[in-house]
Amino acid sequence: MSTLPPAPSRIRARAIVTGVLGSIALCYIVPAGELIAVNIQIGMMQLAPALVGLLFAVVFCNQILGRVAPKAKLTPTELVTSYLIMMPATFISSRGLMEKWLPLLVGVNYFGPKNGWETTFWKHIHPWLVPWDTSSKSIDHVVTWYYDGLPLGKMLPWDAWARPLICWGVLILAVYFAYMCITVILRRQWVENEKLPFPLVQLPLELMLQPGTFFRSPMMWVGFCLAFFLFGINGFAQWFPNVPSVTLAFSINDMLTTKPWNEVSYFPIYISPAAIGFFYLMPLDLLFSFWFFFLVGKGQEVIAGSLNANEGALHAAAGIHVANQCAGAFIVLAMVTLYSARHHLRFVYARAMNRVPADAGESREMMSYKVAFWGFVGSFLVIMCWCVFFGMSLWVAFLQFGIFLFVQALIISRTTAEGGMLISEGAFTPSDVFLLGNRGMVNAKSLTMLSFLDGMYTRDTRGLWLTGMLDGQKIAEQAKINARRMLWIVVGGTLLAIFAALFIQMTLTYHRGANSLYYYLVGQANTQFFRENSGILTGMAPDPNKMPVNAFWITVGGIVCALLSYLRLTMPGFPLHPLGYCMTATWGVVVFWASMFIAWAIKAPLVHYGGMKAFRTMRPLFLGLVFGEFLSACLWSMVSWFLHAPTPKFPWP
Repeated sequence: MSTLPPAPSRIRARAIVTGVLGSIALCYIVPAGELIAVNIQIGMMQLAPALVGLLFAVVFCNQILGRVAPKAKLTPTELVTSYLIMMPATFISSRGLMEKWLPLLVGVNYFGPKNGWETTFWKHIHPWLVPWDTSSKSIDHVVTWYYDGLPLGKMLPWDAWARPLICWGVLILAVYFAYMCITVILRRQWVENEKLPFPLVQLPLELMLQPGTFFRSPMMWVGFCLAFFLFGINGFAQWFPNVPSVTLAFSINDMLTTKPWNEVSYFPIYISPAAIGFFYLMPLDLLFSFWFFFLVGKGQEVIAGSLNANEGALHAAAGIHVANQCAGAFIVLAMVTLYSARHHLRFVYARAMNRVPADAGESREMMSYKVAFWGFVGSFLVIMCWCVFFGMSLWVAFLQFGIFLFVQALIISRTTAEGGMLISEGAFTPSDVFLLGNRGMVNAKSLTMLSFLDGMYTRDTRGLWLTGMLDGQKIAEQAKINARRMLWIVVGGTLLAIFAALFIQMTLTYHRGANSLYYYLVGQANTQFFRENSGILTGMAPDPNKMPVNAFWITVGGIVCALLSYLRLTMPGFPLHPLGYCMTATWGVVVFWASMFIAWAIKAPLVHYGGMKAFRTMRPLFLGLVFGEFLSACLWSMVSWFLHAPTPKFPWP
């Protein structure tokens, strides 16, 4: 990656206009691909194919513009500015916010009568939180229109939605501001002190900072053609049965038919050229640890199956004992991560208390450490007050968001910054930890609020905007963009994306009807925790005997993670990384473990025999794999959208 001279003191309006138009376009492209076309999820990943495709279009047009009207051409710094404005749109319009938020507020009403929720949950829902009448015993017309489409001549019911959108908006903005403060507090430690590689920023930086070098690389075009041709063939095979296709997804479960092997949870093989390309940029020890610990977890499930003790986890594609180990490992690794940063965090705290003067490094942050520290404290207090006001017990709210922000979000961000994990989904929810399987410990109102908040934040953490903010700061640093200007870019891009995505998805859903869209989001994910918790409110409480078992495996996971962390500290070259153990049961590793193995099998001998020179020589080829697959996804998504034609399946469900 190359850097630029310091950015000019003023960014021209053309960069801002390009970013704004791109952001609005993404807010439409992403739901069109994910909700309408369905089979190509182009916005949910931490570096979204839709964003890469649009960036390529902007860079390509900019290169042509440079030949026709050189003075009108965007500079690399202006390209980066436009990209940073566009970046929040993919997170917010996809699984990071909008695709979870809106269905969550109506699903409990639409599916309520058939599940008996009108007598269990509805009376515990604060009327300000939903766009329907909680005192009624029937499905509200606002909800019926959402799922079946607006009747002819009816206007979109913004009046019913206004108050819940504002109420939830307070929580959303408080959480986003907490993210922003966390990025400021962590940036120097992760970027300057630990020098984490941030693999997901490398392709966008190549496109923006040195497009000529990138597009003139023969190796890049070899990788691009391999991926692009592969999905082209598979796409045409959907249209013409005589065209051969290449299978990129296999189920090992289909081959494991006898006990105890058939006790193994979801065990797929997905071959993704883009994932192989990104994981090639990952440190070898971490790359090895990801796939190694995944297979160890499957081995544990076989052993548990032979003992008739295997039970699937509710919130992970793994056995419950493996998922609980991940929870314990997350907690301990979060403690280790914060302890490793103790000197920097001590300085941040001293600055917040005005005990020491600012140093030169603080000027490279989006805001002062004092503002970041007290801003985080203030945003956390707002979150607590919000939860308590709407019916949640303070201790439940504190543990829910404390574990979410200080454990889940922290480690997932670490995984993206250090390992380039494309899919940032965890293996547990905070309540899995502090309730240990006995949700009967909380009152009905808290359980109802947990059903909302787990669905909103803690179960499906794909599209976590915190990781995007950290990547964005790394990109801004490489482009020499002033950090304080970066703050306004982040704030402006985030607010723009929220309003644009909200308007577009409300309009799209009410005019098409949610029942014609991706059913998983509008009929399953949005009601998951209401289904899980409904038995508790009807007297079918969970078995408390699970509590000591869950606590045991969480403790085991914490001890193993602590041991791995200690061995890495005391034994240079120790091959097992605790972050790999943490992610054993997470969806990103479940999907990409085979691609990780392939990347490791290529990179390990290459670096061993050819050194860093060989690694750098082959790097453009692997970036080309990413570029080829992501651009294919965008083009095939457009084919599905406009022509309603079948498309190839992309190996990242």
